[in-house]
Amino acid sequence: MSNTINGINNVTSGNKAITTAVNDALGKDDFLKLLTVQLRNQDPLQPMDNSAFIAQMAQFSSLEQMNNVAKSMDSLSTSMFNFAQQASLTQGAAMIGKWVGGINVNNSTPMEGIVEAVKWLDGEPMVQIRTSDGSLAELELNLVTLIKEQAPVIPDTTTETTTDVSNTSEITEADDSIEPPTTTTTP
Repeated sequence: MSNTINGINNVTSGNKAITTAVNDALGKDDFLKLLTVQLRNQDPLQPMDNSAFIAQMAQFSSLEQMNNVAKSMDSLSTSMFNFAQQASLTQGAAMIGKWVGGINVNNSTPMEGIVEAVKWLDGEPMVQIRTSDGSLAELELNLVTLIKEQAPVIPDTTTETTTDVSNTSEITEADDSIEPPTTTTTP
């Protein structure tokens, strides 16, 4: 006989009463306790059927294996997340000092600059770039569309180039004092 009152489960088997707290999920320890109490308090003249005992042991074994699989999956999921995070940071670190381009997520405009840092922000890897105007901007690593080894050379159009004529080399006239060689003829 079993009664549940305010989360307390009263199980009566034979002349003994067992009180346990009711949980949302029973664990392997709870299962083993119930099984040993059931075996201890069974009627010796009518013992538990072997097939029922084997079925309960199979359920226990299945529960144990499912718990192990769930723990392994959690561990694998955590490991894969950490691996992906490290791979992204390593990929970003390889870009430091290189010229990159991509799309700014804030205003959907293209941006380019030199990568100065890599960081993890709100679950996303970001590269911090110095744009051509000297400001710092953040670009999501997965939105990088261009990577160059060096910054492109942009000609400076703000200064005019003039040539100073006074420093040019002078052209000199030929020296007339040199006489051409004479030739003699013999008759």
